[in-house]
Parts: sequence; C-alpha cells; structure tokens
Amino acid sequence: MKEENLTIGMDESDVKVAIESLNSPVFKSRFVNISNNAPDPAWSLSEGQPLNERVRELSDRFRKDIGGIQPQQLHNGVFQKLETNTLITIAQHRPYQPVVPTASDLFHVYGPDRNNTNEWRRYYRYAWKEKGPHAIIYSTDDQIRREGKLMCESYAYSGQSSYAIVGAGLLFSPLFGDAIISIRPYVQWLTSASFTGSESAPATAIANLGIYVESWGQGGKGHYVDRDLWLPVWSQNTQSYLVNTTAGGAATVTDGLATEVLAVTQRKYAIFVYAYLETSAGPQQQKNETRFVRVDIDATVPYVVVEEKLI
Repeated sequence: MKEENLTIGMDESDVKVAIESLNSPVFKSRFVNISNNAPDPAWSLSEGQPLNERVRELSDRFRKDIGGIQPQQLHNGVFQKLETNTLITIAQHRPYQPVVPTASDLFHVYGPDRNNTNEWRRYYRYAWKEKGPHAIIYSTDDQIRREGKLMCESYAYSGQSSYAIVGAGLLFSPLFGDAIISIRPYVQWLTSASFTGSESAPATAIANLGIYVESWGQGGKGHYVDRDLWLPVWSQNTQSYLVNTTAGGAATVTDGLATEVLAVTQRKYAIFVYAYLETSAGPQQQKNETRFVRVDIDATVPYVVVEEKLI
C-alpha cells in the first residue's frame, strides 16, 4: 500500500521561495515600462541652488504646516501653496483605518427566542401562516417564534386543491458594508400522508421547505423580492389506496436548502424559512365514493446561519 505523503509545515525557506517568485520576470512583466523614461530636468536657481532642492525645502515646510489638519474622512489629498512666486504642490497621505470585522462579526446564527427577548439580531422575530380552503395550521405564533415549530396540514376531496404554509421569520441588516449573504437553515421534518376513497382518480400531495427573502428601503418603501427558493422534500402522485405513508429527514446545505443574496447597507432584509404543503385530487365521474388526500408536516428549525461575505 502506498503511504500517504503528509503535508509538512512552512518555514522561512518557503517565504524565500515566495518572494523570489515575485521577483521573477514573469510577474514583473505586467509592470509599466520605465526603460524609455525621459531624464528629470536639471534646473538651477540664480544663486546656483538646484531647483529640486529648493522645492523640497518649501514642500517640507508646507507639509509641516498642514500636518495638524484632520479633515473628516480625508485619507489622501493634494494641497497647493504659492510661496515666493513658486507654486508648491504636495500630496498628503494618511493611513486608512477602517473598521475591520472579525470572522465572528460576519457569522450570525439565529434561533428560537425561548425567553421572548425580541432581540432581532439573534432570534426569530415573526411568524407567518396562510392556508387554502382545506387546511389546518397547528403551530401558534409563540411555537413558531420561541420553539421554531412549523406544523400544518392540507387536504382535498375529488376535484379540489388546497395548500398550507407556515414559517419563521428573522430580520437582517449588514453592519460592515455591502455583502453577499449566505443563508443556510437547518430543518428537521416528518410528514404523514393518506390517499383514500376510490382508487380510480389520481391524487397528489407535496411537502416543500423554502427560503423567502425580501427587502425594503428607507421608510419601508421600495419592497423587492430578493429570493424565493423552495425544495420538495416529499411528494406522491398515485391512484392507489394508501394510509399513513410517512417520511422524514433533515434538510440543509447539502440538500439544496441554501441560497445567497446581495445585501446593501441602504436596505433592510426579512428572511422567512417555511414549510409549504399542496394537495390535489382528480375529479370523479359517476362514482359514489369520493377521493380524498391529506398530508401533514411536523418540522423544526433549530437554527438559521447567515454569513456575510463583504464586497
């Protein structure tokens, strides 16, 4: 058996190799060509002092005069001064000192607000529920916000369709500048479905998990849907008679339950992680027995990761 060649550590010899590589003609070939530059002018004053020395003296004095100036948000600039019939131009540079976030500053984990603190930077802040003509929402607002529980049911009879949706919402706003945000929920789920009545008519039941992102500008205006991604985790289309067909699992990044959105500092963002059910039953002709289909879901969202990638 061939032994694995383990990677060894780096030392100063590796640093030397990297620097020598930068000194190579291959890297330097991208630099501007300076081989044909014209020579600097060799001007002198009437008293014989080289002009460049006199200008340097005046420039150094001028630089000291403006050294105490601290214009707000000014990191670089050009200043000019006319002295003894000489126009002095100097470039002023100050090191840029940005607010540098740590890795943890850009990594956010949201979860159920078990103590009802309403802290929007850490917990789910709102619940939203909607249902069609034949559906039941089992989760209360508190169960959604404080436990991350998403529970609902959809059902339909012959010639009908219905739906149910329930989800937990969180709020986000970039702190350190515009960023691509990666949204990665983790959802544990369990479904149960039944298809009863006549076996001649087809019936369909689908369970989806999704991520919906919208944003708005100042004053709550300018709403925009940034993303609506949904992932079917279970579906069945059948003419058979089936009772209590169950399935379950967990959905996250590897299953496709993740998305990315451009987030800018001028807007606020709402991220909604949801479960969505659909049911449909085909119509029946001249039959006494009615086709019936139902599906329910019991899901939990223990956490949602939102990670910023500054641009």
